[in-house]
Amino acid sequence: MLADLRRVQGKQAILFALAAAAVEHPDETVRAALYPVVGEATLRDLVKEAAANENAFRLRVRTVLRSSYSAHYRRMLPRLLGALEFGCNNTAYRPVMDALDLLRRYASVSGRQRYYAAGEQVPLEDVVPTEWRGAVIDDEGRVERVPYELCLLRALREAIRRREVWVAGADRWRDPEADLPQDFEDNRDVHYAAIRKPLDPSAFVADLRQQLQGALDGLQLALSSGTTGGVKVTTRHGEPWISVPTPSKQPEPANLVALKKEVEARLGHDRPAKCAEGGRLPDRFHR
Repeated sequence: MLADLRRVQGKQAILFALAAAAVEHPDETVRAALYPVVGEATLRDLVKEAAANENAFRLRVRTVLRSSYSAHYRRMLPRLLGALEFGCNNTAYRPVMDALDLLRRYASVSGRQRYYAAGEQVPLEDVVPTEWRGAVIDDEGRVERVPYELCLLRALREAIRRREVWVAGADRWRDPEADLPQDFEDNRDVHYAAIRKPLDPSAFVADLRQQLQGALDGLQLALSSGTTGGVKVTTRHGEPWISVPTPSKQPEPANLVALKKEVEARLGHDRPAKCAEGGRLPDRFHR
């Protein structure tokens, strides 16, 4: 990383030179228009420096998280796993549940054991993000416990927020099946009729697709006729972007005007002009 962290001098001047060359030769290729102004080697060094800075930032984040977790929060993990029972109704989140089982088995293992046993099946997919792989797996292929636990806790948090993994006995994070009426299976048609949804999922998807298509067609028609009120499709950083104009100042709500008048009537008219214009209220009101 230090080898890639080669400081390129004069970045602002390089940026201006590239922008000027791009504006003057918009139809030329990069090699024909930009490389004569700023050499390919300089651009490669800029890319390496940016990547090295990003890697350094990620490394710092991982270091801080690991230090805080291993020195303090990790002591709570065995009791947390002993107090909570997790469940899952979605097979796609099976790796998270398997990783939880792994943590339970290692909850009583001394923290001095830095890595999981060589023959241990450690779920990595859908648990350890790509940017954390280098911090979790060493050069010999061993999985380090502390960073792996951090990755699992983050994956578990996201799964619970989506209600894909639930907590037994909880209220907000309970089994989503418990949200359904107890007689749902026996009276499915009655409950579907109450929420005005078809029993056939394909019919529901077809109706939703038709609504979305109608909305997109309406947007396209408004864009072509210029009746979007300033909304337009542009590009930002080379990607499609929907631009929405800044709304104009809205009139003062009637209830706020009435509230100000009532306050003035009760507290006096020290500064009625300012209050009517939306300024501050009398000093004694603030006191």
